[in-house]
Amino acid sequence: MTARPIALPALLTAALLAGCAQTPPSARPVAYACDAGKGFSVAYQPSGDATIDIAGMRFGLMKEAADGGSERYGCGALTLWRTGNTARVDMQGAGMYENCRAHE
Repeated sequence: MTARPIALPALLTAALLAGCAQTPPSARPVAYACDAGKGFSVAYQPSGDATIDIAGMRFGLMKEAADGGSERYGCGALTLWRTGNTARVDMQGAGMYENCRAHE
């Protein structure tokens, strides 16, 4: 499965083209450490939206409706799910960054 590291940047680029805006963060970012040594950071905006830095790219995410105490942010095919200090990132419905924990 060596194609996965090559495919991730292509999928993130596709998310950008599908409607994600590249925006500068205006809030202090929260860093997440995930399975397989992966990680990303998210700046949660006072407006309720968020900015994610992932795989060397930055995307603006809009807060969306979610169930069960979770928060969901998305743009195009990229979705961030957050519950407390845990998070995951899905790309086109597939878990790309899983079992992520915020670290200070």
